[in-house]
Amino acid sequence: MDIQKYIYQIYSFDFLKGLVLTFALSLPLYLGISYNMEEWAVAFALGAFYTFLPNIDGSHKHRIGGILAALLLALLITFISFLSRSISEPFFWTFFGFCVFGVSLLSVYGFRASMVAFSGHFALIMSFALLKSDLEIGLQLGLICAGGLWYLVLASLSHKIFENRSAAQNLADCIELTADYLKVKHQLLWNETENALALEQKMNRIQVALNEKHELLRELLYQKRQREGQSNRTNRQLLIFLEVLDVYELALAINSDYEALKAQIPNHLHLTDSFKNLSARSIVHLYALAEAIHKGSPLPLDSESTEMKVLCEETIQSYVIDVGLPEAREGALMLRNLMDYEYSQWQKVFSAKKIYGNILLGTETLLKRSERSKFIPTQDYDFKTFKAHFSLKSSVFRHALRLTAAMLVGLLVGRFFEHQNAYWILLTIAVILRPNFGLTKKRAVQRILGTLGGAVIASLVLFLFNSKTLFGFLAVPSIFVGLVFLQKNYRIAATFITMAVLFFYGVLVDNTIEIIKYRVLDTLIGALIAFLSVYLLWPSWEQSNIKEILDKAHNGCNKYLLQIKELYTTKTSPSTAYLLARKQAFLENGNLMAAFQRLTEQPKNKQENVSQLYAAVVLNQTFLNALAAIGTYIRNHKTTAPSEEFGVIIRGISRNLMRSENVPNEKVDNAERESMEAIQRLDKKYAELEKLRNMELETGYRPMSEEMQAKLQEGKMIRDHLKWLLGLSQNINQGVS
Repeated sequence: MDIQKYIYQIYSFDFLKGLVLTFALSLPLYLGISYNMEEWAVAFALGAFYTFLPNIDGSHKHRIGGILAALLLALLITFISFLSRSISEPFFWTFFGFCVFGVSLLSVYGFRASMVAFSGHFALIMSFALLKSDLEIGLQLGLICAGGLWYLVLASLSHKIFENRSAAQNLADCIELTADYLKVKHQLLWNETENALALEQKMNRIQVALNEKHELLRELLYQKRQREGQSNRTNRQLLIFLEVLDVYELALAINSDYEALKAQIPNHLHLTDSFKNLSARSIVHLYALAEAIHKGSPLPLDSESTEMKVLCEETIQSYVIDVGLPEAREGALMLRNLMDYEYSQWQKVFSAKKIYGNILLGTETLLKRSERSKFIPTQDYDFKTFKAHFSLKSSVFRHALRLTAAMLVGLLVGRFFEHQNAYWILLTIAVILRPNFGLTKKRAVQRILGTLGGAVIASLVLFLFNSKTLFGFLAVPSIFVGLVFLQKNYRIAATFITMAVLFFYGVLVDNTIEIIKYRVLDTLIGALIAFLSVYLLWPSWEQSNIKEILDKAHNGCNKYLLQIKELYTTKTSPSTAYLLARKQAFLENGNLMAAFQRLTEQPKNKQENVSQLYAAVVLNQTFLNALAAIGTYIRNHKTTAPSEEFGVIIRGISRNLMRSENVPNEKVDNAERESMEAIQRLDKKYAELEKLRNMELETGYRPMSEEMQAKLQEGKMIRDHLKWLLGLSQNINQGVS
């Protein structure tokens, strides 16, 4: 993350949340310390922190629901925790185990629900600290409730004030990620690079992040428009988002046949400079648009120029002159397709800039209200969802068992060694232990490094100075920075939160150095328990899940393919079904990449068939690129009626994808033969078209008519991509088999 991105963090939703919670915590703690009511202040502050966690990006309704659910769960767990202790120690241990397990299962309902679950775990852990208080349980619950409602009011007011800014910042992040993706792809396509594998891996990570950002923006912008109606600001944001989605689809398409182009014109690659410049121009202007939205500043808008397209046209003509016809025809058509993709991408970027400048605003391109809801991510809160995961086959269920066992071990270790604040062990386990090995390992390292770094810095300050006023003053910005980076960079968050906790103890007690020793020791113990648990107890290795994820990716591609066929047949604007199929194909491909990435983070002895799985991931990505290429070509060109062969080959490709999912089909035996015969007929038709053009050249008619040029370009593009898709689908089918 460069310095500019740290600066942009100031405009983010995380910055706002950190600011609100810092105020929500600091004010009661300051008042409590000032009036010798520290125990009151701590309980009140805990209520605010419990409700902070589910306050993540999303619709206002879901945010409020998550906050209230977390508060109610925290109150219930705190009350039962006190009650169970009053009955007997064995009863409390039983409650502790069932509580950790049951609350963990809430994460089957999505990320916000997992944050509610963590609030519940945090309340259970902090009940150990509340036990030391002299306050009655009823008063503590009242203070926790008041603190939670206090944060709810502050969060609601701040969201109301800064809601539009939050949507704008997420949109800017999405545009910047898209520009990052184009930049990496530009390096892969145009530059001879020795680190191609590293760039491909970086591009895959960007795609995963883009998918998450797309889903968030669909929820934010579509629901925002449903709530506000014809708001000019929301319309503009939504239109920009739609243009950026098209830019992303074009980016997938651009390299679909680039290797074939390099093979076709190996001695004339120097002529592609104008194409490189057009590609770079789109990237630069996307970054400029993202920066303008981040800052809320005006964006200079030059008049749309066709100069770059003219240069590309001249390049094509130079190639034709150098090589001569008819030998130059194939390369010229491929260059023209590349020019069309690059120029269409530039037009989309330029349109997004005009929309931002309020120069272009066409609401007729927006979906109807009934259609918009189909694009909004929804979460099924039915009990059937919970019940379906009540099995060892579920990774959520196994994680719940694993976390329960780890927490019980942590509790036992804390009791056995009689640590000063043994609940820090439990808190470390709850924070570090994630559903998969890679993330748990990463969290453990970040937590340890952050805790050690924060402890060292805090120790130096506490040793050099003896001012409780200074410690209190430093605790506030420390907790603020820690909260801002809680989701973005956990090592930074752990560093500053550790500093804040130790500074806070420096205000309250005198033996802070002793507390630092226990803080570090408990963190190391908790990290060790978490790491051993994820490796030994009901582990969730990606190998067992990736086949299902691969099938979903193939199914997403198949639906996208069939909608492309429908688009080519009807010659209409992209339907809602087309856009939904495209969205699903992108999402499932991103999920596949994320799953493979998690697999590579596992121990080497748990990585089976990695090369074959990598080949399958690459095949699916290549297939999606080819789909995007043919889909964007059909959308952006006037095309002829589809031939009978087109339908036959599409059916053959679809059958291959369906067979890869083990879906039975009675016509499978004849599918390959029918498809190959259709390919041969297409080859013959294209050869006849070429022959007709050659006859024109022989009779001295050198200028190609627009009609002939369009037919040759479409014929080559559709034929080549159908061949490619058919071959890829066969490889996918064989690979899965």
